[in-house]
Amino acid sequence: MENSITIASSRFNQQTWEENCSYRREKNISGCIYGSPCQLSSKIPPKTLVFISEMNNTTNKIEGIGLIYNIIKYDKYHRVYDTGNYNRYIYGSDFRISRNVLMNYNPELVKALEQILFKGKTHMKRGSGITTVPEKLLKHKVFNEQNVRKELSDIFKQYFQKVIHEENV
Repeated sequence: MENSITIASSRFNQQTWEENCSYRREKNISGCIYGSPCQLSSKIPPKTLVFISEMNNTTNKIEGIGLIYNIIKYDKYHRVYDTGNYNRYIYGSDFRISRNVLMNYNPELVKALEQILFKGKTHMKRGSGITTVPEKLLKHKVFNEQNVRKELSDIFKQYFQKVIHEENV
């Protein structure tokens, strides 16, 4: 299952990050929501899972990771961002893990992701919309042979099983 999950990134500056947080708070969205001026790559099959690394380019930190299906939300107009073009294509789900939770589960993975996303000549700070993280970067030596997809899948499974259990207690 893990191998079929795409890993992508969405970039924020401090203003767009705060707009995203405010929108989620106002609309009681416990998961994630992302706006993009363009659709996800046609190389990502429709209705497949995608991990989204939330890159804050102002702080050079990952704010969290969301797990979405490659399905555009057409249910209503979502005005997540002040810049209308960023609201053109909306993706979202109930599944998001914050930076703090990720750091509790696997701080080395977070640091390695930040290394490939923000630093070096192959960094992903530029670009528009939600972009796929190249396979070559996911095999970078900073991961110490960790399978990034498997690690993220395991973190999400453990975290959300715990959340569901706590809600049922």
